[in-house]
Amino acid sequence: MYRSTSAALAGLLLAVSAASAFAAPEPRETPRIIGGVDAQPGQYPFMVSIQGVFDGDTDHDRHFCGGTLISPSWVLTAAHCMQGEAPAGIAVAGNVTALSTDAAPRASNVKAIHVHPAFNSGNSLEHDVALIQLDAPLADAQPVTLRLRPDASYLKPGRDFTVIGWGDTDIGDGRVYPTQLQTVQVPFVPFAECQQAYAGELQRGKVICAGREGMDSCQGDSGGPLMLKLREGWTQFGVVSWGEGCAQAGYPGVYARIAEKHAVDFIESVWQKD
Repeated sequence: MYRSTSAALAGLLLAVSAASAFAAPEPRETPRIIGGVDAQPGQYPFMVSIQGVFDGDTDHDRHFCGGTLISPSWVLTAAHCMQGEAPAGIAVAGNVTALSTDAAPRASNVKAIHVHPAFNSGNSLEHDVALIQLDAPLADAQPVTLRLRPDASYLKPGRDFTVIGWGDTDIGDGRVYPTQLQTVQVPFVPFAECQQAYAGELQRGKVICAGREGMDSCQGDSGGPLMLKLREGWTQFGVVSWGEGCAQAGYPGVYARIAEKHAVDFIESVWQKD
């Protein structure tokens, strides 16, 4: 979720690495794709890389969160990705599957950042959604569809969602950040089961849980989509938010739920749908 190790040590990163749900909370780290495969060029044209323009010489180095193009000039991401950020300090890279490792500057193309006003930056990370408005529409934009209507009929055991991102792929203590976009299938986890895993931290209706041992999202994937391929195309149901560890047995990933009323109200009141 956050881009620097110092932020993690300050207790502001995503996934908790506590030995058990009853241990004292430890710093949360960002979700990453575990157990995935390379995405094909053009497979997810709405996926974008959010980059810190002063954080490196290459797109691969500058990447710190994911996001989705929801119209040519608007990006949906996680609120925790945007905490402390100013428009001039970030850039959105679209129409890419592989992040370049060639040194080249990237100027900001961001006009405004809108974080959900009720975002809780504490342990629960409630309302973890934000919108980025770009200076100009991205060329050849192919936005994702957002599920802003009731979604309960899709949230059933046996349902496999898709998650994508450029986050860490090492299930151990190392850090391996791919240049190629990764994609993984994660099974839906019912709220009661997820709530038990996280010792009552979750608010019913505000999140979707998905994942299993060895297949999950984690560091560098925050802000990316949880989605299904429906008749109308790729449809986004959630935003990569947090989890305990990465791909640990019994601890699914937690995703901000887009169809939740407060998320819908925020998106519809801010997004100008160019």
